[in-house]
Amino acid sequence: MLLCPGQGSQHPAMFERLVGEPAAREVLDIAAARLDLDLRRLGTAEDGLDYADNRVAQILITAHCLAVRAVLGAEVGDICVGYSVGEIAANACAGALDAAAAFDLIEQRVHCMDEACRARARAQGMLAVIGIPLATIGTLATEAGLAVAIINGADHVVLGGPVEALDRFEPTLEARGARNVKRLQVRVASHTPFIADAGPAFAAALARAPWKPARIPVLSGIDGRLIGNRDSAVAALSEQLWKPLDFRRCLELAGERGATCALEIGPGHSLTRLAADLLPEVPVRAFEDFRSPAGPLKWLAAQSRLSSTADGA
Repeated sequence: MLLCPGQGSQHPAMFERLVGEPAAREVLDIAAARLDLDLRRLGTAEDGLDYADNRVAQILITAHCLAVRAVLGAEVGDICVGYSVGEIAANACAGALDAAAAFDLIEQRVHCMDEACRARARAQGMLAVIGIPLATIGTLATEAGLAVAIINGADHVVLGGPVEALDRFEPTLEARGARNVKRLQVRVASHTPFIADAGPAFAAALARAPWKPARIPVLSGIDGRLIGNRDSAVAALSEQLWKPLDFRRCLELAGERGATCALEIGPGHSLTRLAADLLPEVPVRAFEDFRSPAGPLKWLAAQSRLSSTADGA
């Protein structure tokens, strides 16, 4: 299973393992042209990128996922799962979109989200909360003028809404039982009704995209439903802009479909940790765990051998 993360894990060193890989060059060149910056210059004095900017973050995350996919090869992976913007990358990794089309959709996605946010005329943000049961945090969030954006576990959610509401609510969470509270590097309340206007606008862009039959299954982050054709992709990817994601259910259904191991192909380890918690029987690693792209290939080959041995036992 290939895991494509969302915003928040981007960082200046994220392409160090990829810039020298010939297979990654096409994807990285496309991303570099979009950002008007050679990705080898990330983290240097020439790097003037705002990593929390919606467009910058989504292009960087998508570029990393597609570059890793290119390096690993099209035959690697038997299911793709994406988290938030990672769903665009997941569909591309599954063969439903080529790289250029994926980046075109990212541009449209960012535009629709930013316009919907601006229309509200209030700064928005998101907050991860761990330690308060789902039903309780949902009620508290609603009372505070916020919304549950993502369900990552029984007591692990991401909230979204106006920054001023987050500022009032955040200091109260420890007293209510939260073990961990973290403000995310995003400026749009994704997956909440606060950007509902983005859904129909992005659906129109998705409908125009050059979709192809996917080579392997893709599961929607909304509820784990199978994205099997253009119509289901348009519906799922437009709805997830403003409807909450139940990523816990998505991973659980991936496990039920027989995933035997998982590799996070974006930067960071956010989905690696989630998958390890929710699917303890499924070995999971992050691309960034390895010093070179040869490492994950060796690990995946070893997992395949172990799975074959277990099946034959």
